[in-house]
Amino acid sequence: MSLEKYFDSLLQKVEQSDIQNNGKDSNGFYSPTRTLLLRHLGLLKDLHGKPLARSMLQGSWKFVVEHLPPEWLILTAPEKAELKQMLEPSPKKEGAPPKP
Repeated sequence: MSLEKYFDSLLQKVEQSDIQNNGKDSNGFYSPTRTLLLRHLGLLKDLHGKPLARSMLQGSWKFVVEHLPPEWLILTAPEKAELKQMLEPSPKKEGAPPKP
């Protein structure tokens, strides 16, 4: 199963679940949890193959991991390797040192 299918299955689980929009963030402010989860999962599904979107994907994955039950996040070995590659930090660019 590819990551696109994995994220699609997570989207379906959230849509069929009883997760509501009545959450609060770490500062106690209203946070529409369900809506945000659907938005982040949509980003992950659509942009998982785009290396330039890596920082956005890292933030989306962090939000998903914080708000979904762990039993929903089980990956196969190939998916885990693909996800790890998708989320690893961008390589540093080797270039000329800055001019003084």
